Amino acid sequence: MFLKNLNNLTKLTFYEKLFLLFPVVLVLRPLIINIFLISIIFILIYELFKKKYLNIIKEEKWILFFLFFIFYSIFRGFFAKDWLLAVTSSISLFRFFFFSLFIFLCINNLKNLNYITKFWVVILIFLCIDTIFQYFFVRDLFNFSKQGLRLTGPFGRHQIIGAYLSYISIPLMFYFFSRIRNFDFQKKFLLFLIYFLLFITIAITGERLAFIIFLFGSLVNFFSFFRTKYFVFLFFLNFFLLLILYYFNPTFHYRINELYLTIINFKNSGWGRLYYSGYLVFKSNIFFGVGLKNYATICDNEIIDPLKDVVGVSQHFCDTHPHHFYLEILSESGIIGFLLLLLTFGSFFSSIIHKINKLKNNSNYKKFKGLLYGNLFILFIYFWPIKTSGRFFTTWNGSFFWFNLGMALLITKDFYKKNK
Repeated sequence: MFLKNLNNLTKLTFYEKLFLLFPVVLVLRPLIINIFLISIIFILIYELFKKKYLNIIKEEKWILFFLFFIFYSIFRGFFAKDWLLAVTSSISLFRFFFFSLFIFLCINNLKNLNYITKFWVVILIFLCIDTIFQYFFVRDLFNFSKQGLRLTGPFGRHQIIGAYLSYISIPLMFYFFSRIRNFDFQKKFLLFLIYFLLFITIAITGERLAFIIFLFGSLVNFFSFFRTKYFVFLFFLNFFLLLILYYFNPTFHYRINELYLTIINFKNSGWGRLYYSGYLVFKSNIFFGVGLKNYATICDNEIIDPLKDVVGVSQHFCDTHPHHFYLEILSESGIIGFLLLLLTFGSFFSSIIHKINKLKNNSNYKKFKGLLYGNLFILFIYFWPIKTSGRFFTTWNGSFFWFNLGMALLITKDFYKKNK
């Protein structure tokens, strides 16, 4: 079976192989990721000149709004305190935009998604094994050491393996669990084995948000594709595993207790203080923001901490970003930039809903609707207002968002074939 799937992968087109490698590229250094994204830009430009995609592109209204946002950010950047950083960061947004369009326009055979997703599952299994190896032996298979209580897997000193596993696995979970009724016992057993491998691995990384997102995604998944009695069983099984982890895994126990203390004293916690600093930076330039990636510059040099040296209050006031999706956009792009992004994503989701309603009987849509729901779930997670977040406009964190946006466009692509 493995050799058969491997043989199918060799039949993929060059563009499909590039697409296939995206989760692998994400494990590598930011330089490699950027080289990958820049290569995608040149490929897409070539394809735009070679084929007539303008009829499809003009139907995607969100594209126009996002282009307005990019050019607005570039213009605003010239007046920022660190104008060079603001302008270059604004220009770099094109790589995400082109990456989504590459997935949408250059991947044509949806049937090959089945082979590609299986390859991604193999990557996830390997990274789970690597991370668990690091848990028991301090160093992983690539000789990277864990950071204190936190596991990093192949990401070296960066504590992001949990987020990686969560964001990549959730759409795949939706895809395979949506088809579980067609699986025999052996495939069902293997699917649940992989699920619980991911569950345990993400839990022991110590990344609380990644685990909460994975757990929430699991519950939505089970509720969507399982009968009530199976959903109740899986719910309590997950709860039982949580209790075991809490009482027998020191890292998980410590991180959950730390989360509880943060929640009950959020205002004075490190997260609460960062949120407040983001709000103060936003207040310094409400309409236009301070420019992309200029939050830290303004916070460090112009914002006075009103609670500096107060006992019992976290002194973690400024950082590279305010660790909140909305506060990051508002502080760096202002109300104008925020509204442009709101129009962008509002238009995108409106378009996707319209396509779903038109494609209910389409064979490709019916086969991959589980994957689509998983992609949309990840996109919605970015807009979840009460969670902390990484910097939205960075290479690694932004790649997940635009990857899932491109996937959603790809799976609903038959809408244009149907409406020619």
